[in-house]
Amino acid sequence: MTPKVFPQQQAAHFCQLFVSDGEGGIYPLSMYARHLTMLLCGEDTYEGYTAEQVLTGLIFFYDDWKQTPLTIRNGQGHMLIVELHSGQTLRLFPHHTGKDVIWYAPTDSLPGSMDIEHQKYIHDVFSHLNNEVQAGRWQNVDLFIDKMIQYQCTFSSEPPHPYPIPKGGISLAATLLLCIGVAWSVFIWRKRRFGSRGSR
Repeated sequence: MTPKVFPQQQAAHFCQLFVSDGEGGIYPLSMYARHLTMLLCGEDTYEGYTAEQVLTGLIFFYDDWKQTPLTIRNGQGHMLIVELHSGQTLRLFPHHTGKDVIWYAPTDSLPGSMDIEHQKYIHDVFSHLNNEVQAGRWQNVDLFIDKMIQYQCTFSSEPPHPYPIPKGGISLAATLLLCIGVAWSVFIWRKRRFGSRGSR
């Protein structure tokens, strides 16, 4: 059975988001996708699918993907796949506490200091995004991803600190690099996207 996948364009777009490893490291999802795919099958593609398509497939089309040899035969990666599908490892949502920036997954318990509006967004956005994915409304999926990227850039920012940032936080320099990296990735993605349309 051929599992469902994101179109390559939207998979690459989704993987421009940054994710926290929970220990202070912030990485592009594309890097995590390649690492996971290498772990699962020994190379950064699977049956012609990109690592980004594998990652998004495991998140949004898990019922299809759990029937593939990639997940059935790979005991080592099984827990990672379950945690990924459940959203536990998708620490995509930064929250500035006043001292540092903590990144939360959509399934996390959120601090009472966070605005209700932000709590609702973090807890609900994947459900709304999944509705658009399952319906195949890829233009709307792109809009959701753009808003998530904007959220990361807006709420990962923090003022300079006169004291070291505790473990688990990110420095101002790292924040600036994150936003520059996201902005550049979006610029390249849009250039390729609209360039390819113009060449048709």
